[in-house]
Amino acid sequence: MENRSWECLESKKIFEATDGKVVYMDLYQDRVRTPKGNVITYTRYRASDVVIVVPFLDSERLVMIRQYRYPVDKVLLEFPAGHVEAGEGPKNTAARELEEETGYRAEKIEYIYKYHPSVSRSKQTVHVFRATGLKEKGATRHDGGEDIHTEILTVSKLHQLIREGKVECAGTLVSYLLCCSGLEVSRSG
Repeated sequence: MENRSWECLESKKIFEATDGKVVYMDLYQDRVRTPKGNVITYTRYRASDVVIVVPFLDSERLVMIRQYRYPVDKVLLEFPAGHVEAGEGPKNTAARELEEETGYRAEKIEYIYKYHPSVSRSKQTVHVFRATGLKEKGATRHDGGEDIHTEILTVSKLHQLIREGKVECAGTLVSYLLCCSGLEVSRSG
């Protein structure tokens, strides 16, 4: 299949979601011409990139968080994660988010993979990192809207919870596959 781009005829920002420090999402309404010549309206969003950190205490134990998520009205089991701030690289974000959400610092933060979570509506990128050599737990620094509790799980316990349908966060599921399942991936990112 050949790569045939759509032509943007007009783009209009119709909404911006920000906390004053990070623009989490801009919503756009575009008029585009498809390769077949059709002119359509397409709604898309631009969102800041995200990192997910898979922190290993040792080869079998993981540091995870339980966090209330308002849109689904549930407490979910997740890996530490957060938005990349302006001027900050994903690896720096990974180190910052790990410490802010869990209190742990890592001797080594290794890039694993990147992916696009919503290709039909955004080009946002999620960067997955593995953190090892965790140092003694210190103080956390949660944002005002975060209600986070740290939890230590074994890889096998996480595997069991996934098999039982008890892990619902897509980023956590993808990160588990990439860092805990034995899947070999090329790390050229």
